[in-house]
Amino acid sequence: MTKTRQHSILPYIVLLLMVSLYSFRTEAKTIKVLDYNTYKGMSQDSTINKAQFVEWMKQLSPDIVGLEEVNYFTQSVLENFSNKYGHPYAVLLKEKGYPVALTSRYPIVNVQRVTDNMQHGLIMAQILDYHVIVTHLSPHRWEKRGQEIDLILATIKATAPKGKWIILGDFNSYSPVDAKAYTDGLLKKRTADLEQKFKSHKNLRNHELDYSVIQKVLDSGLVDALKVKHPEFVPSVPTKVLEHANLDENPPFRIDYIFVSSPLKKKIQSCEILKTPFTDTHSDHYPVLMELAD
Repeated sequence: MTKTRQHSILPYIVLLLMVSLYSFRTEAKTIKVLDYNTYKGMSQDSTINKAQFVEWMKQLSPDIVGLEEVNYFTQSVLENFSNKYGHPYAVLLKEKGYPVALTSRYPIVNVQRVTDNMQHGLIMAQILDYHVIVTHLSPHRWEKRGQEIDLILATIKATAPKGKWIILGDFNSYSPVDAKAYTDGLLKKRTADLEQKFKSHKNLRNHELDYSVIQKVLDSGLVDALKVKHPEFVPSVPTKVLEHANLDENPPFRIDYIFVSSPLKKKIQSCEILKTPFTDTHSDHYPVLMELAD
């Protein structure tokens, strides 16, 4: 090859390399985060070793996963389970009750398991340069949820108030930004009926829906990822998983969230509530999927 010929193709080679490197960097720097309350240890998946759930996870291919109601799992069972969908790192909060879990494609470090002063508890850890908290707040009393969220917000402030935070889980709490969807009174009636049925429940505040827990989260500066991308989102719930799960008994509502600290707001590429034939039938919650670009 002549020197002139070499010089003529050199710019194209350089351009090709630049495009390839840019594509790789873009792909490598995108983080998919999933939150899912799986309903009593994924009990709706009767396949051996939860094969349906594993296959669904493999197709979705998230990088970080927060799970609630990981009942009947042990740490070793969780590790084997998450390995099947490409997550060699996994942390289980506890092996009794209603544990939360955190799994990841990347190493999970500086792990803290917190059960004191919480009904279900939380896991706090670092993944890459993100501080991650996965939690499941009390389902029975608004005052208890208020105490639990105060603990979480105080933990964030004491740990890294200017850090890159991802907080995800089942908050069992309604958001003031969804209040317009509840003006028909159906959700209030359902909550009141449950309080009559279960005397230990106290989820209405002064006979009204309680928005104080999520209001505290928003007042702290954390950002509701779903509302960033879908400000007009209308809540809904799965209606096929259980016989009693119909719109009369379970009016649409939202209690599962992914929040991020304000430095990450501009990094949110997408955030969706996943409504598919699988998620319609495998839990009484819909999962939430967020994608971040770093």
